[in-house]
Amino acid sequence: MTLLIPLVIATLGTRAGAHLAVRRGARRAQAWDSWPGACGAGLAAVLGSAAVTHFIEPHRSGLIAIVPAWVPHPGDVVTATGVLELCLAVGLVVPRTRRFAAVAAILLLVALFPANVVAAQGVDHPAAPDTPLLPRTLLQVLLVGVGAAAASRADLPPR
Repeated sequence: MTLLIPLVIATLGTRAGAHLAVRRGARRAQAWDSWPGACGAGLAAVLGSAAVTHFIEPHRSGLIAIVPAWVPHPGDVVTATGVLELCLAVGLVVPRTRRFAAVAAILLLVALFPANVVAAQGVDHPAAPDTPLLPRTLLQVLLVGVGAAAASRADLPPR
């Protein structure tokens, strides 16, 4: 649930900062002076924050512990998803790749949901996340919604 902090700060901060910058003539900030652009930045902050935990102990071993039993090589999967989260975070803040990265982030969130179910069922590891399933599900739904907003074309001028 601590991922709400970077989501809110980055989304609102980007929206406000870009709006002020554009009003002062900074044309390069136009890509983020929209809700899709700000949502991309917010989701990037979440993915970047989450990705770091894939490489730092004891968080890494806690994440390995919640990988479902049917997934082979859990350590490699945690590493790969951490790298993917970092790549998607970068893609979300680059205007040309934001839509693609947002859709890919939504797919990643859906693919990782079984680990949330395992975590909610309880894992015997001190660093494993232990948030109940309902709050985890609500957070996932929120993040998917933010990803959908980032993927939208609402910030593009009409043709």
